[in-house]
Amino acid sequence: MKKEYLLLVVAIVVLAGLLAYQKKGKTNYQLPQLKPIDASVNRLVVKEADRETELRQVDGRWVVGPKAYRADNSRAARMVDEIRNLQLVALISEKENYQLYELNRKKRFTVKLYHDQNLLREVMVGKNSSSLRQTYVMLKDDPKVYQALGNLRSNLFSKIDDLRDKEILKITSKVQKSLDKILIERVSEGKKESLEIVKVKVAEKGGDKSRAQEKPTPVSKWQLKSGAPVVETSVSALLESLSGLKCTKYLEDVNPDEFQHPAYRVTVSGADSEFFLSFLEPEKDEYRAFSSQAEQPFLLPAWQAKKIVKDFSAYTGVKKTAGKNKK
Repeated sequence: MKKEYLLLVVAIVVLAGLLAYQKKGKTNYQLPQLKPIDASVNRLVVKEADRETELRQVDGRWVVGPKAYRADNSRAARMVDEIRNLQLVALISEKENYQLYELNRKKRFTVKLYHDQNLLREVMVGKNSSSLRQTYVMLKDDPKVYQALGNLRSNLFSKIDDLRDKEILKITSKVQKSLDKILIERVSEGKKESLEIVKVKVAEKGGDKSRAQEKPTPVSKWQLKSGAPVVETSVSALLESLSGLKCTKYLEDVNPDEFQHPAYRVTVSGADSEFFLSFLEPEKDEYRAFSSQAEQPFLLPAWQAKKIVKDFSAYTGVKKTAGKNKK
């Protein structure tokens, strides 16, 4: 009986020692304390393999690359926030086996935050953990691999085209209400054709007959310049399609001069504003286009372009006869 009691005591001591050792192993390090970034970040440099891209703030908005293209402000802000608010949660490795975590030079993103020329933080970002809730990272001048909170990788981009603002035409609701003319031009069967739609004031119809002597309230409506009625739902759909229009890609090798004689062109204007959108003939499932607010020509997918490039009959309600449609 004494022998069994002794064995039980020894087992308890061994287990207690093992637990103490494991606990000690888990807490035998301290995570680096990242200094808070109090200064404003107005430069961001992202490097991936041999590609390095700089974003910087000019007059309160982000631009990207040596040509200072308009950058996607929300995307740039997310990148800054990911690194500014970096939160380390665990030490993962001290063995410098960086390829395992995609922290080798060919795979990692190196992100640097600056205020002017003052480096505020530099972080190397590797792959996400299997749960996608953490990301493997390294700090400047620190060879260890840590785990940071969040899916950082999904918000990092190094290609200029991925960081550019893809909005190529923006007409606010306030400006849209002030528009009073739409000119649609196209080349059909080798001939240039145009359709002009204007907004006019008309007296409001209906109302209380007892107030027939009162001056009617004028309202605005769209019609053809000739005075003929127009399909107003088509006009509304066109203006809606032009509001907040985004492209899929900019065309570095296409000159804006190629749009001097487009296949299709829409111009909308008001007392204080004018916007245009021009298209060349479509190629496969894409349209090459250029707008008054774009820095260079761009691509629109066919499904998006066809909301704008419509036959005149969509507005007039009158289709050409079969004979006139023949080529």
